[in-house]
Amino acid sequence: MRGVTEWLESIGLSEYAQRFAENGIDLSVLCDLTDQDLKELGVLLGHRRKLLRAIADLDDAARSKSAKTATELKGRDEGERRHLTVMFCDLVGSTALSARLDPEDMRTLIGAYHSCIAEVIGRYQGRIARYMGDGALVYFGYPHAHEDDAEQAVRAALTLVGAVASIRNVAEALQIRVGIATGTVVVTELLIEKSLAEQAVVGETPNLAARLQTMAEPGTVLISAGTRRLTGGEFHYRDLGPVALKGWTEPLRVYQVLGMSGVESHFEAMHTTRLPPLFGREEEIELLLRRWRQATQEEGRVVALAGEPGIGKSHIALALNERLHGESHITLRYFCSEHHTHSALFPFISQLERAAGFRHSDSPQEKLSKLEALLAQSTGDPEHLAVLANLLALPTDDRYRLQDLTPQKRKEKTFAALLAQLDGLAAQQPALLIFEDVHWIDPTSLELLAAIVEHVPQLRALVLITARPEFTSPWPSYPHTTTIPLTRLGRRDGTALVLRVTGGKTLPKEVMEHILAHTDGVPLFVEELTKMVLEGGLLRERDGEYVLEAPLPSLAIPTTLQASLMARLDRLSPVRDVAQIGAVAGREFHYELVSAVAGLPKQRLDEALDQLVRSELLFCRGEVPHAVYTFKHALVRDAAYSGLLKGRRAALHASIATAFEQRFPEIVEAQPETLAHHLTVSGLFEKAGGYWLQAGKNAAMRSANVEAIAHLQRGIEASVHLADGARKDRLELDFQFALGPCLIATQGPASNKAVATFTRARELCERLGDPPEQLQIMFWLATASVIRGELPVAEEMVAVLLHLAETRGNRPALLNAMRGQAMIRLFMGHLTGAREAIERAVEAFDASTEDERLAARAAGQDAGVADLALMSWVLWLLGNVDTAITRMDAAIQRADDISHPHSQAYACYYASVLHALRGELLTARRYAERCLTLSEEHGFRQWRGLALAVRGICMTSLDPSSSALEEIRTAMNEYRGAGYQLGITALYVLLCPALLLSNQWEAAVEVIEQGLATSSHNSERVFEAELYRLKARALLVRGALEASTEAQSQLDQALTTARSQHAKALELRAAMDLATLWMDQGRRKEALELLAPIYAWYAEGFETNDLKEAKALLDRLR
Repeated sequence: MRGVTEWLESIGLSEYAQRFAENGIDLSVLCDLTDQDLKELGVLLGHRRKLLRAIADLDDAARSKSAKTATELKGRDEGERRHLTVMFCDLVGSTALSARLDPEDMRTLIGAYHSCIAEVIGRYQGRIARYMGDGALVYFGYPHAHEDDAEQAVRAALTLVGAVASIRNVAEALQIRVGIATGTVVVTELLIEKSLAEQAVVGETPNLAARLQTMAEPGTVLISAGTRRLTGGEFHYRDLGPVALKGWTEPLRVYQVLGMSGVESHFEAMHTTRLPPLFGREEEIELLLRRWRQATQEEGRVVALAGEPGIGKSHIALALNERLHGESHITLRYFCSEHHTHSALFPFISQLERAAGFRHSDSPQEKLSKLEALLAQSTGDPEHLAVLANLLALPTDDRYRLQDLTPQKRKEKTFAALLAQLDGLAAQQPALLIFEDVHWIDPTSLELLAAIVEHVPQLRALVLITARPEFTSPWPSYPHTTTIPLTRLGRRDGTALVLRVTGGKTLPKEVMEHILAHTDGVPLFVEELTKMVLEGGLLRERDGEYVLEAPLPSLAIPTTLQASLMARLDRLSPVRDVAQIGAVAGREFHYELVSAVAGLPKQRLDEALDQLVRSELLFCRGEVPHAVYTFKHALVRDAAYSGLLKGRRAALHASIATAFEQRFPEIVEAQPETLAHHLTVSGLFEKAGGYWLQAGKNAAMRSANVEAIAHLQRGIEASVHLADGARKDRLELDFQFALGPCLIATQGPASNKAVATFTRARELCERLGDPPEQLQIMFWLATASVIRGELPVAEEMVAVLLHLAETRGNRPALLNAMRGQAMIRLFMGHLTGAREAIERAVEAFDASTEDERLAARAAGQDAGVADLALMSWVLWLLGNVDTAITRMDAAIQRADDISHPHSQAYACYYASVLHALRGELLTARRYAERCLTLSEEHGFRQWRGLALAVRGICMTSLDPSSSALEEIRTAMNEYRGAGYQLGITALYVLLCPALLLSNQWEAAVEVIEQGLATSSHNSERVFEAELYRLKARALLVRGALEASTEAQSQLDQALTTARSQHAKALELRAAMDLATLWMDQGRRKEALELLAPIYAWYAEGFETNDLKEAKALLDRLR
């Protein structure tokens, strides 16, 4: 243990020596320690970072020593053939400078010049062979070869030109000239180690680089044709044509490098002129091009590419984009993510951030300015800027009062802004929209994508969607949509793909057969397995082909892609850890994130990432430190991730979570679900719970209720792992309480899932001892019971709610509880009790403050509006028919005054039924249509079904030939299907007369029987008397001999029920029908004695239909 103690002292952390000793940590296990191990030892965060860096340095030293030993054991004086890129650079005018400057100043200048060269060359993984006064000889590709050595050399040269010019030791700017050449050389390692590096590399290439340097103009970079072939589209060039060079018999083509091309992706840069050819996809490309022509010349089109992982969906999408390279168009790419399937609008947010050029270091105001500049290209509407800034969590002024909008309304405005941006872009030039990996799309993005699919015929745009076969689109099969199922490659195309990877060199027959047999025609499998074979040391190149070094051993070639990818990662063992850190972060990860977690020196990390990019396991977009890396395919990421042991995997997830908290607060704020996921997998369940809760609340605020439900349920699952007790119960109650409104919005307040959530929340409240949420939970439970028609149960719950609200002095809860009590009494037929309850509710409302009224309104509708609407029904039933209308008009007026959509829909529905009951069908239809408009605009599912039904009933009653009956049945089924039962009897009593007018006697009787069954089962007896009366009328319409006897029995029951409820309006109707029956039977005196007292009771409403009919009947009886 003495060794560890000394080591801790050497790095200034001796205070941990005792802890290391107590846990048996010596030098043999030091390099195995992880961040999580150190955390469990109680090491502070900053000290953990310092320890991990020191441990990494120890590991480097051990590896270096091992490598040195191995090197000494082999004959190092043997040369080897290498493909090398050589750079010569020279300081322009150094002789004149030395004549003008003092020798000491010249020495300082050359020192700064050499330091500049060393820093730049080191950054790009080059090796300085020798400084030659004012020049330098540099190698790229030795001792470690990289796929992009030529590219790195050119990057280094361009950087060096600028860096040297910035050296300010002299008055004028310094300039260099650079020459670069690439080719085959012979390298003698022993000479390299003896500092004779300029003699160690022999061949034409160093001489060519030196010659190019001498002909370069000051401040320029010249490269050979061999270098140009390897650097692809990464740079802009000037072709200087064939140039005669001393020492060469034939002129050689030379290029001047003008600068970077600006291509973001390494993969796309290397294929700027030509992507890898597609094999077996000619028909698909031709179809896509036809759809593009139609989209640009006729109307927009949608094409979905469906296929299994690795089948080539993304390759086809990129190939199409390349085919359109010469045409004027704009390409927008949206990437869905496996780790963001419940992050609302993730692909759209990411696209906006990329298009606007956001950087992690940008301030919120800088990001807002960039967003404003982006949107200026498509939509000049300042509200769109405010809405999309809100989506990206950027600060704006509150001019548009977005916070006052309902979540649903905010979502609608967000959709409108994104669609407006698309409209603006497509109006300027044709647009290609590529949505990749849509099988991972979040529900809100899918909803928006469906809207885009429906909208796209109006645009000059092609929407290209890639997805796996399990994805099912929610949109119908429009004429402008096409699905292309991608099949596997045939043997001929598979062979061609193998030859493309081998560079045209043939493989031994048995190797080719093995590759084709075990890749099943999946292009990605073919590519990866072929690369694994080429890298695996099984083959040797000879005369333009590959031959086996020995007989093909059993299992030498993995037979699955997973095994192939793991084999490739194993051969990259020095950088595999970095790949696995990236895999834990996700399919896409930021340089800054992996830098924070890896704890590696910058150069080592950069080398590791570059090696992964060169191996085509990762693609890179942007420059370090703002670079973003993407695994070539989800399967590559999965292979790297699956190789981690559970403990290491959990530790990395925890480290990533810590890095997010410390370095990426904007992601923590905007995407707490990302942090929650990492914490959950790492086993930090309580901490994860807080972030799942925030993620759920964020999604609910955007009306992304499906995503909110998913986040909250993940949080509930995480809380299961906590120890039983008050902390666990409190956390779960937070989740259940937040989950309730989301389930109400998506499945209805009376759905089984919603009720189960409310019930569980109530249990938690009882265990926690009366927390503040209990009032709201009891209100939800009571509301669910009311809606389900479980009125006796609801009555008990409301009684408890009233007691709690009064005891706590909670006025908002009291207002809602009073209204609930009045509603229950109304629908149960306790009309006088209902009136008393409403009168008390109105008094409480009048005495409440505006803040209390607003708080009560959170339950759904304004208490004042609801009280007036309910009172109007009660008064009409009690016989105060004109006063009822006055109250109803007041309800409508108040709802309009406060401009609260849900309250407006509520009032309009109650008004439509009231006027329909009074026989004022045109007015009733007008209110039903207004309720329907509000409901469709704001997503009020309950009121939409009811309004559709009332509108249809009015239309049928006004015109029996109308085809609205099917609409009525559909609306009522929709209402019941959502779990609603309350108020259904009102629809039955309105529908029955319409059916009788249409001569649909059997349907009318069926509706009545359903209504009576509902009254009996649910105790919803408010219209029971009317149902008995209508049954009698239906019997009389049928006209059977026994009808009058049965009809009288039903009318007697109607009268008895109405009188027991004090329902004068229904008593009058039943009395009129019975009086008419008796008059037809010659019992005029009895009829008069029955009807006259009831009519005489009325003091208002004499111009209503019912009272006018009663008056006419009395006149006939007299």
